[in-house]
Amino acid sequence: MEEEELKAYKKSAFAWKKAISFARKKAKEGKLLLKLAEEIEKLIKAEGAEPAFPVNLSRNEEAAHFTPKWNDAEILKESDLLSIDIGTSVEGFICDGAISINLDNKYAKQIGATELALENGISKIGFGKSVDDVGKEIERTLKEKGLNPVYNLGGHGLAQYDIHGEPSVPNHSSGNEAKFEEGVIAIEPFSSTGDGFVGETPAVEIFAELEGAKTRNIYARKLLEFVKKYEGLPFAERWIRKESRLNEFQASVGLRDLMKNGCFETFPGLKEAKGGIIAQAEKTVIVLEGEAIVLGEK
Repeated sequence: MEEEELKAYKKSAFAWKKAISFARKKAKEGKLLLKLAEEIEKLIKAEGAEPAFPVNLSRNEEAAHFTPKWNDAEILKESDLLSIDIGTSVEGFICDGAISINLDNKYAKQIGATELALENGISKIGFGKSVDDVGKEIERTLKEKGLNPVYNLGGHGLAQYDIHGEPSVPNHSSGNEAKFEEGVIAIEPFSSTGDGFVGETPAVEIFAELEGAKTRNIYARKLLEFVKKYEGLPFAERWIRKESRLNEFQASVGLRDLMKNGCFETFPGLKEAKGGIIAQAEKTVIVLEGEAIVLGEK
């Protein structure tokens, strides 16, 4: 890995660490989820980075891809298990990580088990080591604590302006014969008190521009031009409504047209299929021939 690339990853990790610490402090009972997300994203920018994707705030049976709507009135409850997934980007080099919190501590053991699964999984990472050993260790750790891993979610490779690349690292043993090579990877255990399978919901608040997207609608064209600033990374509907200078009617018409014509990739909310409670923990690791660097730890 080039020195300048490594510096960018470390700068991104510095912003991520600040953001995750800030999020933990600001997540209080009665807090508007919209305000929490906006405050975190504002801090990321103040630290010299950009959000690599909209802050994900997933509660209870929700697993991923939940970010507040532009007019969201939902608040954090003391009883909620809240997963906070934050990505930071410096010149497209991404640090992706998550924590889970629960204000009344009802789910403290589950959160602790998920964090332990993350650390145990990371301990198996190294250049030339088995990718499957990471998932096997995550699954073993969670099963010993009476939990299931979420079988159809897992870790993923990261690259410049690419949030989901190879290798894929399932949260269970999958028979994958791949070995870790030099690169960057997010290890991302999800634990569930249910069966450990998530399904898509109708909720879609996160999008990404698809290459070669075209449209004739004037408002849709303006939105397409606006979202080029994200360089193909995911963005939220609330971002374009707030920053694109289109009014509510224009933004709605433009977005509907882009969806109808397949110009945007969509990221539906993912929820435990049978209602189990989900916790998440995640860190980004740089794999080099001589070492594995866990971003945000120093």
